[in-house]
Amino acid sequence: MRKGHSNQWLWLIIFLPFIGSLIYIFTIVLTRDKLNSVSSNVNTMVRPHGNLKQLERNLKFSDTFQNRMLLANYYQALGRDEEALALYEQNRHGLFSNEPELITAMIRSNYAISQYEKVIELASLVSKHPDFTRSQAHLSLAKSFEKLGKNKEAETEYEQFNTRYSDFEGKHAYACFLENQQRVAEAIQLLDTAIEESKHMSYKEKRNHIFWIRQSVTKRKELEKGNSTK
Repeated sequence: MRKGHSNQWLWLIIFLPFIGSLIYIFTIVLTRDKLNSVSSNVNTMVRPHGNLKQLERNLKFSDTFQNRMLLANYYQALGRDEEALALYEQNRHGLFSNEPELITAMIRSNYAISQYEKVIELASLVSKHPDFTRSQAHLSLAKSFEKLGKNKEAETEYEQFNTRYSDFEGKHAYACFLENQQRVAEAIQLLDTAIEESKHMSYKEKRNHIFWIRQSVTKRKELEKGNSTK
């Protein structure tokens, strides 16, 4: 028994050894372990630079492809995309020069620093890879075409996000694209379909997409309000 708990647990285990032990384990031990796990995750979020220092030390000790990727990905998560790209570029040699994981990471960071032409160039290397379709890197490609005024190419990519029960971020981005093209009725229809689909999803599925579902509802209201004032 863990020190510091009330004597009630001792008496319960003495007089009802089997049931008492089970109650103790599920009520106290597992709850404490779960809280410790949550606490560890919170510390990771609150003190991200603690992990960063460790990754930097790891790379200094062993300058490998994997350690460069881990540190670069962490830089990217912190919004330090130029530092991330410097490490990604170091990994572009030999057998790893067109590694899909590496290229898609570079696409995301290049989009973050507005290097849209570079995004398009890199995307051509992985566009046929099955994991590219409807990924964040793919969405960066669609947005890059839009930023450069290549609307036909942008829509070709956006259309691939218009699939049932998924890709709510992509659908939201597509709706924003249609709005910018003065095609508000199409944007509203797209959002209506996405919102309706979300109503038929399981709780777990909806939770995974809840942010972009809510964004879609908000955008739908904005479009409707804008349309009614014209």
